Amino acid sequence: MIQRTQWNRLSNRTVSAVHNPLLLMGAGSTGKKTLAWQFSSLFSDDIVIDLEAGSDSTIFTKGEKFDDILKAIFFLKNKDLRHKRTLIFLHEIQNCPAAFAWFLDSANARLPFHIMASCSMRTPMVNAHLSNFKGKKTDILYIQPFTFEEFLKSIGDETALEAFQEVPVPVYAYEKLLHYFHLYSLIGGMPEIVSTYAATRQLTGLRTIYERLLSSMILQINRHTKGVKHCAIVEDTLQNSFPFAATRIKFNQFGNSRHRTREMGEAFRTLEQHLLLHLLYPSTSTHFAASMPDREKSPRLQLLDTGLVNYFSGIQKALFQSQDMNAIFEGQIARQVVGQEILASQSHGDWEGIRGSTGISEKLIMEGPPLQPIHFWVRDKAQSTAEVDFVIPFNDLLIPVSVKSGEPGRLRSLHQFIDLAPHAYAVRLYAGKLAIQQAQTLRGKKYYLLSLPYFLAGKITDHLKGFIRLTNG
Repeated sequence: MIQRTQWNRLSNRTVSAVHNPLLLMGAGSTGKKTLAWQFSSLFSDDIVIDLEAGSDSTIFTKGEKFDDILKAIFFLKNKDLRHKRTLIFLHEIQNCPAAFAWFLDSANARLPFHIMASCSMRTPMVNAHLSNFKGKKTDILYIQPFTFEEFLKSIGDETALEAFQEVPVPVYAYEKLLHYFHLYSLIGGMPEIVSTYAATRQLTGLRTIYERLLSSMILQINRHTKGVKHCAIVEDTLQNSFPFAATRIKFNQFGNSRHRTREMGEAFRTLEQHLLLHLLYPSTSTHFAASMPDREKSPRLQLLDTGLVNYFSGIQKALFQSQDMNAIFEGQIARQVVGQEILASQSHGDWEGIRGSTGISEKLIMEGPPLQPIHFWVRDKAQSTAEVDFVIPFNDLLIPVSVKSGEPGRLRSLHQFIDLAPHAYAVRLYAGKLAIQQAQTLRGKKYYLLSLPYFLAGKITDHLKGFIRLTNG
């Protein structure tokens, strides 16, 4: 069982005597419970409150005071309240609003115990509780599917992992890392899938796991979605969404359904609440300060996991036989896996970004994970079709990221962004090696292009630091 990327910062929490409560936020089957179990090994005792089953919810629903509930937890679980090295873990806390309120109240109680909770949904109740902090502090750790780095840890190739962790990656490691990233893009990052593949090195045995994961997602939707009709629409929308990953969509009659914009919009919002997808909206600005997504424009689908996309879209064979992900399905899978890596890298960011005297920021509550939701760029003209795959904030700049093969002169949409931007930096992700070159837009503006191999999608920020410093002399 591998240690997740978040493990170091998680284990460091045991050093301090007083701790903020910790919320593990992530879709089902992404490893929240396993991470909590690993964390519990650092304590001499632990208490698990299972709020998914329902029976433990009664501890919190009697309207008692905070201290009385704490005593009840230790009493009903046959634990010693005087034992300070105890971890209290509330599993699937979104199922019990009273437990969520108690969890947040623990932020001001300054308890000697560690209190951790897992949450698989961003329901209106969860958002309402988080937005009513009023000076309380907590930590939120977003749990995504395995990243490429965690995939390398899982398969046990230490030399490849060490090479990947170097900045810059040594040239001799490129071929092997590209091969591994192609394999990672094929099977995805769901922990059970990766663990099974690492043990067997067989692709055929993964089919039943993909099917079981989807069944588990549908079961979760059915359990928490009100209304038979709405539930059926949400389930159909999820199953129809895989072929449309990393593409722009319209709600009206999505996937050749008969459902109109309002019904489909509600279905997609429900799937977002379950953290099974993100609706990425475009920005029309090239300036950092004005780079708010335009929610009046068509969004692009970013699904939870690329492996699920490949399996349920029926394209595993085509991807397996290709050497360049941009060469198939117009770069759709390349955009999906790059988006997945960028989201994971942002969700592993500094916890201080969500702390402060007023608790969690309003932007985080309204827009959800990660801390800085990614978006893409489109030209704000009716006759224009220019589109840059991703834009990411770096310091006070908005950096365009294009997932494209070919020479710099062919990156027409990137050129249009650069012509309008107050800077001259751009990133291209492709199946080649790291390179820095000065190029020129079609209008004649000179700019610097940082070309990175796909497998460094989650490390763009690390490379931007040296790239901008180098080009500035």
